[in-house]
Amino acid sequence: MTQTDAIARFDGRTISYTYDNGWDFTNTFEGNTRVTMSPRRGELCEPVQIRELRSDVFLVSWIDGEMGLLAQIIDLENGTVLATIPSEDEPNTTEIISAAISSFDG
Repeated sequence: MTQTDAIARFDGRTISYTYDNGWDFTNTFEGNTRVTMSPRRGELCEPVQIRELRSDVFLVSWIDGEMGLLAQIIDLENGTVLATIPSEDEPNTTEIISAAISSFDG
């Protein structure tokens, strides 16, 4: 699958998931833009890169104005999301958090 095909796979779709730490997110994809409501920051519209790593497993990455480079592995087959985020406890390091997908529609 090409980059364009991966973006088309998500275009117009909404995905909801909850991380193990309790953070809930619902993202809607509009082409290569991810629109999300952040409980702390309101609505965010961020350009994303999407690559299919294997069937139903995608790497989604973007630059967040506050947190820097963020990346997710969205595994539609297993209903999970893994994400890298900057560590709040250790500067200049990242941590991996996991989520369960509650819905993926479109």
